[in-house]
Amino acid sequence: MSFFHTTEFYIILFLVAVAIVAMIAKPASAVEAMEYLVGGVLSAEGGDGTPSISVDCDESGCVWLRRSGITGVDITGAVSAKVVVKGSNITVYERLTAGRYGDDPVDTALFSLDMLKSDRYWLRYESESTNSAATLSFRNTPGYHAQAVLKQ
Repeated sequence: MSFFHTTEFYIILFLVAVAIVAMIAKPASAVEAMEYLVGGVLSAEGGDGTPSISVDCDESGCVWLRRSGITGVDITGAVSAKVVVKGSNITVYERLTAGRYGDDPVDTALFSLDMLKSDRYWLRYESESTNSAATLSFRNTPGYHAQAVLKQ
């Protein structure tokens, strides 16, 4: 009976409690990040010029990411993106290539994200060339639409 009143007993009890809390707090499993390189289809839609992104989901499960308000890029240029998907978090890193000036300017790029499952996602869009970013959440279900403005 005297063992239950010793310092050693309380130290062992404390260590067991710490081990139990550590097992509970540990994430179930780490999700591997997948990277995709996606090229944008350029167009001149003549919007209001506000840098923004929008997401539209179609019936086939494809997510269409539209980047509007692009400046300084013409039809011979390119807008590409590195898409990093980690679980339900998506980060898109934009890269702009201006092209030969004097050609037809573009203001919109359309990306097809057909690698996503039917689930809820949190998207962060980062444009290093304009030093701006936007965040939004969406559910990949047919007809879903979401949009956000890029802010510095």
